[in-house]
Amino acid sequence: MIGLKQRGIKVLSNGEQRIVGCYDGDILMDIFHQNNIYIESPCGGNGICGKCKVQILEGSMSAVTDQESKFLSIDEQKDGYRLACMARIQGDATIMVKDLIVGAGIMSTASEYFVDNQPRFAKKYIELDTPAVDDQRDDLKRLADALALESPAISLSLLQRLPKILRESGFKVTISYDGDTILNVENGDTSKDVYGIAIDIGTTTVVCYLMDLVTGRQLDAASALNNQRIYGADVISRTRYAMENKDSLFKLKQEITSQIHHLIVDLANRNNMSLDNIYNIVIACNTVMGHLFMGINPEHIAASPFTPAVTQRVEYSAYDLGLDINKAARVFMLPHISGYVGSDVVAGILVSGMDSNDNLSLFIDIGTNGEIVLGSAGGMVCCSTAAGPAFEGANIRFGMGGVNGAINTVLLDGDRIKYTVIGDSAPMGICGSGIVDSLAVLLDAGLVDDTGRLLDEDEIESGVGQKLAHLLTEVDGQPAFILADAKSSGTGGNIVITQKDIREIQLAKAAIAAGVRILIKRMGKEAYDIENLYLAGGFGSYIDKRSAARIGLIPQELADRIITIGNSAGTGAILSLLSSERLDRTAKIKTMAKYIELSSAPDFQDEYVDCMYFDLE
Repeated sequence: MIGLKQRGIKVLSNGEQRIVGCYDGDILMDIFHQNNIYIESPCGGNGICGKCKVQILEGSMSAVTDQESKFLSIDEQKDGYRLACMARIQGDATIMVKDLIVGAGIMSTASEYFVDNQPRFAKKYIELDTPAVDDQRDDLKRLADALALESPAISLSLLQRLPKILRESGFKVTISYDGDTILNVENGDTSKDVYGIAIDIGTTTVVCYLMDLVTGRQLDAASALNNQRIYGADVISRTRYAMENKDSLFKLKQEITSQIHHLIVDLANRNNMSLDNIYNIVIACNTVMGHLFMGINPEHIAASPFTPAVTQRVEYSAYDLGLDINKAARVFMLPHISGYVGSDVVAGILVSGMDSNDNLSLFIDIGTNGEIVLGSAGGMVCCSTAAGPAFEGANIRFGMGGVNGAINTVLLDGDRIKYTVIGDSAPMGICGSGIVDSLAVLLDAGLVDDTGRLLDEDEIESGVGQKLAHLLTEVDGQPAFILADAKSSGTGGNIVITQKDIREIQLAKAAIAAGVRILIKRMGKEAYDIENLYLAGGFGSYIDKRSAARIGLIPQELADRIITIGNSAGTGAILSLLSSERLDRTAKIKTMAKYIELSSAPDFQDEYVDCMYFDLE
C-alpha cells in the first residue's frame, strides 16, 4: 500500500497472543475481521452499541471520538479502552481483547418428539441380472425395472459413472431414489448407511443434528456461534452489510456455508461415517438467514413493502449450495411465511402442533425480532415486532450474551438481592434472562414506578425499597441500581442496571406485548381464551415465567399456561427430515398463517404506548 507505513500489532486474548500486520489509518475492527479475530459487535461496527471495547496496552491510536465518549467512561479512557470500530492505527501497538465466546450457552438439545420415520427417499439393495446377448437392456433400464420405475430421472454426472459402478460391483448395488428420480447408485449393500442433517441457522447460533434415517435416532449434534456475527448481531445490520457491494454478500454466504460444511464434517468424523452417506439436509431459519445462505441479497426485505425473493419451500443440490458432501445430497429449505416470519417459526408451529389443535394457542419466539403466532387448526395470524436486541444484551450497559460470567437469574430474598452467574464465576455482565429478572425485582421492591422511572431515595415508599436504597447510584449522570458491587464483580467495578437500560427493556417488552394484543384483537378473542402459550428459543426457555408476566412481556392470564419448547426450529427441521408427512405439513402451515404488518396497523401505536407502562399492583 503505497504511501502508508506498515505496522505490526500484538493482540492478546485468552492468554494467547498473535501478531498481525496492518497499516497506519486502518480501523482496528477491520484488522480483526481480516485475521479472524472475534470481537463482539452487535451493531456491525457502526459505533452505536459500545460493545467492541478493547484495551490499548501500548502504542498510539487516533484520538477518542465524540461518539466513543458516549460509551467510554473517563476512567476507561484513562485505562486505554477504545471502541474497535472507531480506533485507527497510528503505530505499532499491543491490544487486549476479551473473548466472551468461551462458555457460550447454545441450545443444541432438540425437544422430545414422536414421528413415524418416513423420509423423503428410499435406499434399497438390489442384485441385478447381468447383461447378456439375449438381455441387452441398457443400464438405466435395468435399474428402473428392478425398482418398477416407468420413467426414471437421473443426473448426468451419475449417468456418466453408472456403467463403471455396475460392473465394478458385479451388478450388486444399493440404489437411492425419490419417486422416479434415482439419486445415487453405490457398490454393494449400503442400505443401512442412511443419514441426514437437520440444521437451525439462527442469527446468533447454528446447530446441526446428525440423524439416522433408518432408525430415526439422533446420533449427535454440533453447534457454534454464527460466523456472520462479525458483520452485525442482527438481520438488519447484516442486510445493510450485504447491500454494500457484491463482495459483501459473497462474504456473508461463504461464512455460513463454510461453517455448516465444517460442522457436518466434524459430525461425520466424530461418528466414523462417510460424507457420501448423507442424503438429505433440512434447514429452518429466518427469512434473511435463508436468503444469505442461498446467496440472495435480502435488500428488498429491509424496506417497504418488505418483499423476499422466495418464501415457498425449495429444494437444491447440496453441492450447488456450496456443501461439498455426497453429490446426491439434497437440501430442503423449509417455507417462510413473510420477510420477517421465517421457516424457523413454521418449524416451531409444527413442533407445537397448534396447526392441528382446535384449542387456541399462542406461539412467541423472542429475539431481536419477536415473532408471534396466534391460532389453531382453524387458521392462524402472525406478526413480527422489532423488539430490538435488548433481550440479547445489546444496548444494555453491562448486557452480554448467555456466556460464562453473565448474571442469568436475579431474585429478591427478603430485603437482599441474590443472583446466579453462568459458569459460577465472578459476574462480568447480565444476559437477557437476568435483565428481565432484574426489572421484575426493581418493580417488586417499589424502586421503579409505572412509567419505568427509577425512583430517587426520598421517593421510595416501600419498606423493602428503602432497605435497598443504598444500592442506588449514578453512572454518567443517569440513575442506576447496583446488582453486583466492585468487590464481587469480575470487572473491578460495579455492575449496574441504568435508567437507560430500563427504557431499552420497556421498548422491547412493549413491542412484544403490543404485537400479542393486536393478534388477539384480530382474532376477536381475549387473553383468557388462549389455552397454551408456547415460548421458543434459548431466551424463551431460560426466562423466568413470573418475571416475564411481572414486567408485562406476556399477559398475566397466561403465566400458568406457558410451555417451553426449546429449540423448536431445530426440532421442526428434524421432524421434517424424518417424515415426508411433516415436511409437507410445513407447506400447509405457510398457507394457514395470515401475516399482519404491524407498521401499517392503525391501532398498533396506541397499543405500543399503553404497553410501555408497568402494572404496579
